Amino acid sequence: MKWARRFLHRQAGRTAERAERLLSNREGAGAVEFAFVAPLLVLIYMGAVEISVALSVDTKVSRAGNITLDLITQGTTITKKEMSDLVDVAASIMAPFDASDIELKFTGITVDKSKNAKIAWSWGSKTTKPYVDGASVTIPTGLRIANSYYVRSEIVNTHQFLTSYPFMGKASASIDMNETYYMRPRLGTDLDCTDC
Repeated sequence: MKWARRFLHRQAGRTAERAERLLSNREGAGAVEFAFVAPLLVLIYMGAVEISVALSVDTKVSRAGNITLDLITQGTTITKKEMSDLVDVAASIMAPFDASDIELKFTGITVDKSKNAKIAWSWGSKTTKPYVDGASVTIPTGLRIANSYYVRSEIVNTHQFLTSYPFMGKASASIDMNETYYMRPRLGTDLDCTDC
């Protein structure tokens, strides 16, 4: 029995010694820390790339909406054909980003002497008549000036994210980027769409 006690005592001492060596050993600590930090760093990097690309796309969407409206308001009349050509103009402004899903809407808006805004005409690239002529429309308070006329531009483009994050539960994710602009006609008091 004495030998069994001595054996167990020796084994306990060795086990305690091994446990102490294991706890004090710092080899591989950097690898363990890296294993925890690396996925977070990759996620931050991917997020930064996605945000910077999305901001570039948003800037292009804003520019496309503004430039197409600026082109319309330089004339005294406009046709459906001329407005449909502006979809190509917007797509070229969006390059090198995808503009296959781009949607444009242009609307002539009259404000009467009582400061009520109504639709004069409307055109859309995906729906030819997005709004009913003569219908009331809400415009910003600062634009409610008696006997005035505006052309409104609405642009929507779907941006597909470059990567998908598995924990979001989607294979791919997208966001609709849109802008709305109002401008007054440059030549004359109104702008007529001859075939809307």
